Amino acid sequence: MFLRPPRSRPAVEEAHGDAASPLLTPEESDDLRALLDEVDAAALAVYALHDLPSAPGHYRQAPDSGAWEHLGGALSPAEKWDLLNQHPINHGWRYASLERLGARSTIPDVRYASGLLAACQGLRLRLDTHMALSSQDLADAIRLGAAWRRLTEGVRSRSDLTFTAPDES
Repeated sequence: MFLRPPRSRPAVEEAHGDAASPLLTPEESDDLRALLDEVDAAALAVYALHDLPSAPGHYRQAPDSGAWEHLGGALSPAEKWDLLNQHPINHGWRYASLERLGARSTIPDVRYASGLLAACQGLRLRLDTHMALSSQDLADAIRLGAAWRRLTEGVRSRSDLTFTAPDES
């Protein structure tokens, strides 16, 4: 199958008018947001299975602690620097947004879920800022859908497992 390379931004502008205008109608945008919510929910279910938080925002983890402390939905750059000065990273403190909490996990499903959350966040940002979606965004959305399917099918197959006591005969 032959795939054409992505068109450049000027080609997109010529084909669709102003680059700042969205290529999706409001209804299509709402449909995409609903699908992104489904992907988020599946990824957050993986987080929940591994005792990670699910509230959007920023988190910190104290040295020698497995628990993440929620710092709030949106921190200004000045607030972030204040936190780093109070509890430096080089003293064992870790900081992350919800999407990045699982990025360094030793558990592959958690890393996978983290990647899905980050991809959803990127597409939502494009929609929220009313930027024209590019062919790359469409390709990312297709890959995200395939990744979501793999994740939900994997969770479903693992949750369908049943265990029985060994036969003592």
